[in-house]
Parts: sequence; C-alpha cells; structure tokens
Amino acid sequence: LNMGINMISESKSRRILRIKQVQALVPLSTSHIYALIDQGKFPGPVKIIEGGKGCGWWEHEICEWLDKRYQETRGAGHE
Repeated sequence: LNMGINMISESKSRRILRIKQVQALVPLSTSHIYALIDQGKFPGPVKIIEGGKGCGWWEHEICEWLDKRYQETRGAGHE
C-alpha cells in the first residue's frame, strides 16, 4: 500500500478527490477531517469551479499526508 502511495505522490497526481474518495484513503469522518483542517493538520479542500459550491482535495496532497503519517508512526526509529 505505501509503495503505491509513494508512486502517486512522486508523480504529483492532478486528480481532485471528493470527500468519499478521501475517506476511502483516510478512514475518518467528515467532521473529523474538517476539524483537522481547522487545526492545520490536514490538507484543505479546493473549489472545483471558481464561485461554485463543490470542493475536493488534490490527490497528491492526501497521499503526501499519508506518507507523512506513515513516517511519524512507522518510519525510521519506530520499530
């Protein structure tokens, strides 16, 4: 799983994910994701269309966040 995430983040995917797609990668509730965003601990959403209501997350930013969490919890020194 982590290898695939690294490949995606290295290629800087320009795909926008909707909240359900983000939750498929990061199993957190919508309210918890927004609380983390407010605390500066999770990537913020972007408007899909300027002036529109729809928003999503850049896939590469979510993958980078997952990579960072992996390093913090399982990376070097976390045997």
